[in-house]
Amino acid sequence: MAGREEDERNNQDVAGLEDIFRMTTSKSLVRGAFEAAELPRLPFIPWVFTHAARLEQVPVRRMYSDPTQYTKCLQNAQKLYGYDGIAGGFDASLEMELCGRPANWGGDYEAPTVSPNPGFDMGRLKDIDVENAAKTGRFATVIESLKRINKVSGPNLALAAVVTGPLTLTAGLTGRDPRKELAERPEEAMSAIQSAAGFLLKVVQIYCQLEPDIIAVTEKLLPVFPPAQLSWLRSTFLPFVNMVRFYNAFPVLLPGESSPNDIANLLDLGFGGIVATGIDTNTWNRLRAGRPCALGRAIPARLLNSGMKELQSYLDTDMLKKFEPGVFLTTDREVAPETPPDNIHLVMKMISGQSNR
Repeated sequence: MAGREEDERNNQDVAGLEDIFRMTTSKSLVRGAFEAAELPRLPFIPWVFTHAARLEQVPVRRMYSDPTQYTKCLQNAQKLYGYDGIAGGFDASLEMELCGRPANWGGDYEAPTVSPNPGFDMGRLKDIDVENAAKTGRFATVIESLKRINKVSGPNLALAAVVTGPLTLTAGLTGRDPRKELAERPEEAMSAIQSAAGFLLKVVQIYCQLEPDIIAVTEKLLPVFPPAQLSWLRSTFLPFVNMVRFYNAFPVLLPGESSPNDIANLLDLGFGGIVATGIDTNTWNRLRAGRPCALGRAIPARLLNSGMKELQSYLDTDMLKKFEPGVFLTTDREVAPETPPDNIHLVMKMISGQSNR
């Protein structure tokens, strides 16, 4: 009898250790943040792309030409710093190139740009075979690299894909301001944005099939839209949100600089997480009013690229105090290629010493 009780206690101890292990892998920390679980520390998911290329001294253009180089750059950056999720690129030109616009290459460690065309026919986007496009060119490199990363690190490390939002894509292709277009030519503007959204939904589906943990949508134009137009935009974003959730991933919105009032309006779009700067958890809980949405507390990329004393002061006073469930740490935009590695090491050192007390 005593032996059986001892065996049961041992089994319980093993199960407890397994639970602790599951909650201390990077993947479990990240997913736990979106599920509002109690976590031993705050997960950190910076948007690292061109910075990874610079660390390896591999020009971004060459990185895009070879999945082995692309994979190596992203993996080695994560290994160097130890953050909790790899993001597969942060480059709006990728989707614009899929739409037929040529990429303009600049410096070695800069993502390319695309020149807008005011006469661009947005209606042609419905005819683009995104699945076939995923087999060639830069997009194929990204897809193959994310497959490799997930195969090697998927059980322990979170994976994120980053997609340009339909407003930003429309503006980038045409050079026209969607806000002005909606005011002056609402039917034409809505049609253009919906064409962009339909095209991007196909891109999102390709990424979802890779089984990522996060699909992040960058849409810096959203906060400047009048609240009256956000109800219409909700129907535009809803297919994104629903598809990502269907694939057991979390849809995250990166809206750029946003005030608390902006964030309150953006919560109605239904994303599973929103990245914001300058919002503490008390303010966040008041804004979301019980809606299930995680807060991505964002370190401004300019501060991450500043002096170490300035960064440490910011982290001490604004970021790394006692944290609550439903929060992850990130950056408000892509980490600049020239960001000092010591600054990212500082963030990791500070969050590694956290405890949720």
